[in-house]
Amino acid sequence: MNQNELDRNNDLLNWEKEYKRNYPVEKFQEINHHWWKDCYEQIEQFVLKNVSLNANSKILECGCGTGNSSLRLANKVKKVVLFDISSNALKCARQLSEYYNVHNVEFINGDIFHMPFDDKQFDLCWNIGVVEHYEVNRAKEILKEMLRVIKNSGYICIGVPNFLSLAILKARFLSFRFLKPLTFWIKGYRLTDERKYDAKTLENLLLTASKEKGIKLERISIGYVGSILPIETPGYIFRKINNFCNRLFNKFSFLILMTAKINYQ
Repeated sequence: MNQNELDRNNDLLNWEKEYKRNYPVEKFQEINHHWWKDCYEQIEQFVLKNVSLNANSKILECGCGTGNSSLRLANKVKKVVLFDISSNALKCARQLSEYYNVHNVEFINGDIFHMPFDDKQFDLCWNIGVVEHYEVNRAKEILKEMLRVIKNSGYICIGVPNFLSLAILKARFLSFRFLKPLTFWIKGYRLTDERKYDAKTLENLLLTASKEKGIKLERISIGYVGSILPIETPGYIFRKINNFCNRLFNKFSFLILMTAKINYQ
């Protein structure tokens, strides 16, 4: 077994554990928690502003997790394909699709480095929270595979955590090994293998991948979405100050999103 196969097996184990949710869909954070609901609303607004979608569009979210972002767009397009290495993630995605009453969706299990799709099939190929788990060369291979399946004049969209955001700063703090005996009781996400991809690094990576594929990118758009407030902010406080804080300190938002239009040269 080579290193890539070992890495794939580790990825599978990690994601299967991450998406093992033995509780009702109504309690999923994507639809139950005010902080996350606001984040997904901002993601949807950013995509609709920067990506041209219509009733004939086909979307592929590769490394979809629960697929919540794409499911929110399903009523605006012809078809959504949710693709993930984790069967548990796809199980969550199915539960959410039933909750949203979405029927124009297909669930496919597989490897993001070798996707079982023909070239130039999709009007949008995207993911959020995927590439930061890989070093630059492996991340570039993911982007090249995504670019392969996008139609001419289609779009790519990628999202990564913003390491300047309070949510990620907290996750970094909680992940320090020498602090674990003191912080083990604190609730919240811990960073594992996530790498820092700021907006410039992400743009350069996408430009390099597209150049190697002989593809020209147009209309590159970069946005910062999600709240700058901690996830633990009580709902009544969140609703009062979130919009103001986001307008004032936008670059400290939770996620960095980037879209680009594809032009085959």
